[in-house]
Amino acid sequence: MNLLNSEKAEVLNEAMRLTKEKVAIHELINFDKKIERPVKVSIVVPVCNVEQYLRECLDSCVNQTLQDIEIICVNDGSKDGSLEILKEYAAKDSRVKVINKDNAGYGHTMNIGMDMAIGEYIGIVESDDLVKFDMYETLYNIAKTDDIDMVKADYYRFTDEGGYRHLFYQFLSLKPELYDCVISDIANINMFKFTNTWSGIYKKSYLDKYVIRHQETPGASYQDNGFWFQTTISAEKIYYLSKPFYMNRRDNPNSSVYQKEKVFMATGEYAYIYEFLKKNPQLKQKFQKYYYCKKFDNYFYCYRQVAPEYRKEFLMKFSDEFKNDISKNEIDKIVFGESRLNLLNEIVNYPDEFYKSTKDMDDVSFDSKVEDETVIPIVFICDKGYVIPTTTAMVSMLKFKKKETKYDITIIAVNLSDTEIRNFAAIQSNNVNINIIYIKENLFKNLHSEEFTQFGVSTTALIKFLLPELMSHCDKILYLDGDISVKRDLTELYSNDLGDCYAGVIRDMPQVLYKRQIFGRGYGRDYFNSGVMLLNVKKMREENLTEALIENKKNSSSRLMDQDVLNEVFAGNVKQLSIVYNTLYVNLFRSKGKYDIEDINNYYGTEFKKLEDIRRSSNIIHYCSKDKPWKYYDVPMADYWLEYYFRSAYGNKKLIRSSSLQIQSEANCNGQICISDDKDFDTIYPIVFNYNNNTKEILENISYISSLEKKNEKFDLYLFYKDGNVIPKSIFESALSVNMSLHYMNISKIIVRDTEYSANGRLHDNYYRILVPEILCQYDKVYIVDGIIFEHDFRSYLKNYDSGRIVSVINPADYSFWDSPMVIIDVCKFILNITKFKFFDSYNNKRRGNFGFSRAFFDVIPRSQTGSIDSVFFKVQNYYNEFNANNIFKTLENEIKAKNHLIKDLMQANEELNRKLEDQIKNTEKAKRNLVKVRSSVSFKLGKFLTILPRGIKRLFSGKKKK
Repeated sequence: MNLLNSEKAEVLNEAMRLTKEKVAIHELINFDKKIERPVKVSIVVPVCNVEQYLRECLDSCVNQTLQDIEIICVNDGSKDGSLEILKEYAAKDSRVKVINKDNAGYGHTMNIGMDMAIGEYIGIVESDDLVKFDMYETLYNIAKTDDIDMVKADYYRFTDEGGYRHLFYQFLSLKPELYDCVISDIANINMFKFTNTWSGIYKKSYLDKYVIRHQETPGASYQDNGFWFQTTISAEKIYYLSKPFYMNRRDNPNSSVYQKEKVFMATGEYAYIYEFLKKNPQLKQKFQKYYYCKKFDNYFYCYRQVAPEYRKEFLMKFSDEFKNDISKNEIDKIVFGESRLNLLNEIVNYPDEFYKSTKDMDDVSFDSKVEDETVIPIVFICDKGYVIPTTTAMVSMLKFKKKETKYDITIIAVNLSDTEIRNFAAIQSNNVNINIIYIKENLFKNLHSEEFTQFGVSTTALIKFLLPELMSHCDKILYLDGDISVKRDLTELYSNDLGDCYAGVIRDMPQVLYKRQIFGRGYGRDYFNSGVMLLNVKKMREENLTEALIENKKNSSSRLMDQDVLNEVFAGNVKQLSIVYNTLYVNLFRSKGKYDIEDINNYYGTEFKKLEDIRRSSNIIHYCSKDKPWKYYDVPMADYWLEYYFRSAYGNKKLIRSSSLQIQSEANCNGQICISDDKDFDTIYPIVFNYNNNTKEILENISYISSLEKKNEKFDLYLFYKDGNVIPKSIFESALSVNMSLHYMNISKIIVRDTEYSANGRLHDNYYRILVPEILCQYDKVYIVDGIIFEHDFRSYLKNYDSGRIVSVINPADYSFWDSPMVIIDVCKFILNITKFKFFDSYNNKRRGNFGFSRAFFDVIPRSQTGSIDSVFFKVQNYYNEFNANNIFKTLENEIKAKNHLIKDLMQANEELNRKLEDQIKNTEKAKRNLVKVRSSVSFKLGKFLTILPRGIKRLFSGKKKK
């Protein structure tokens, strides 16, 4: 109270007196107990008829890791057993204090609880909600570190359905820059997006200083709006924490959220806020523009939620109030925004027309026009091993989503952390909704003899059997495995009519193409893959298929986890869909010697000519084999997956992959990802050498690097080579020093893979350079050294080098990406630019031999956008003269030979054309001479005479008749 001036103190004391005397207080429990240590946080719990949820709420409070707390439970005239439960907890724990009073509404209940609090900070927990055990310790420590007025954290809304907890992650702000830092400038529109009072703590002295209280209106509706607005605009320091602690229940049927006739309470609440602003002119001048935005948003929300019988009445009040607000000239049109202004104009000037156009709508949007688009319910099942793949799959899916398509995505999360769930929720956007069904344990882990099959499928996959119950609000859903990349909008797939079938599925390939199937032999060529399924969950519920699936699994000895079971139970009752919806490209590529393209065309009714056609036409690429793209860089389509990984929430992590040639066992493919945060060194220099019998060059460079004095610096050296190269490993490794490592990377397999992308089957001799970013994607920048010797200490230059370009080369006027002795690649930019696939698109369209490679690359990264590397640190020209001249001359000689061959071919073709032309002329002259001879002959003249004789006779006789 010493922070208050006398006037504020008098106002506060009077407000507290009126609150205390408003209704009778019957009991005060544990308030007389001696306090041994100062209370750090007072948790105020308003209670009114919540016995069904109260114990879980109180357990979450009394078990806080912060011990120096008090829990003030204010019973607002409950008629059920709530008071008895409160007394039970108070008897066990003296920190639980109970105020038992007559009913006076939420605002009064909160005020009297906060008035009697003695804690340094105040927290609020609704009695049907709960909080995580470390909430108040975490928030209090943050608040004390920087003397924060208000610390808030993200939170969950949740419902409990069928024994499973459905979570809906809620962000305090959609601006990442507002999180995990002290906010001193509160004048930010993004801080006025989400209204709640209970997901944080408030310094009590600051609440007293501004006399911040709840409005004491009857009932329990909207009183938190006024408290939220006052605390937000009055705070000098605010902190938003990017972690959820509070669990806000949404399945309590008695919650005021569901009492639609009480929306009129919002109008009184905003009148209360306006009075607070008037009493604080400085705050009013600064924040009234946000007040009107929030008031409009809240009123509009109320109009959407109000019961139909109250809708017109509320709209008219809405219209009248804002007509008056406009006359005050206090609405900031820029902050208010165009969409609000347009809608406000309709509501204020044409309320009857607006009501007629929206009264029957279930959900009125900001543009007041609701299209009847299809909402596609999509389900992923995800455990910890599949968090990153599933996130990456979702990123690819959203890239190709059409603007008008709506995705309602449900993640069935098995033992995921709050951070992992938050990253899923961050994908949410317009027309994309994210729901989480949280499952702590895998309920079916005992249905399979091992946790993983030899194909890397975990027991988590058996949760598919529960989909009809978990998605009970849907008739049809699209189930997707997490190991996919989506390449098209999913509306076409979802729109398939299932009729009376259990599912729309895609034949497993290439297993169905083998002369002898690997598995699923009993189901013939219709055996389907369970990674992409359009499920008729309504029919599955009607026929209780969950129980049938579980029973079948108990009796199954399948090497797979769920797929054989689904094929068995669904047998004869599925609709086979197009191959493009579930393209197992990895399997097709790896096993292409076991079938012909015509086999695919016969079974799937397609007209593909080669594998590349399948890749390009596919809607969904499914990495269902053991060769996962997050583990191995040289599997088919791993490069395609990597782009979406970099666009995901995990794209800044150091993803370390290896060659699939290093696979030790098939069981080692359960989706686990190798992520490294190497913070042991201030600087890491990843340097790539291309081994082509250039031992001396590489050895000299290794020796030079070894000679440098190293201070918290690390050199990761990579030797790229192909099958057939014999590398003198012992020589190279003997030259290594501390903080140096040498890795051998066989790129033969990846070269074979990428040859498929080239229409003429050709790749540049230095194509390995394009592969560097995807193979070494864990680095920010990678240095390619091929044809130079390090001469001076280059570390400071490379450490500070930042051209802002995708690639940099020595002397761009003289060297290209392909032949520069040194290349610096910005890994992230290279991948996000989709450089490789753009290059192949350009090259395949032009096909200009060796020159085509260079020109195609410049189409993707023009010379004007290529950075320049200072060659002063390297022996470039000298080295070429001494060691590499032969290679240069050989290359030039080959190019000259190729040009000479081309010239020779053209000359030969020209000579042939000249010969043909001369022959044609000779034949023409001969024909002319023969024609002259024929025409001068007696026989020709006689024939000509006999031809015209009948016509002459005819003319003669016709002339006589006329006479």
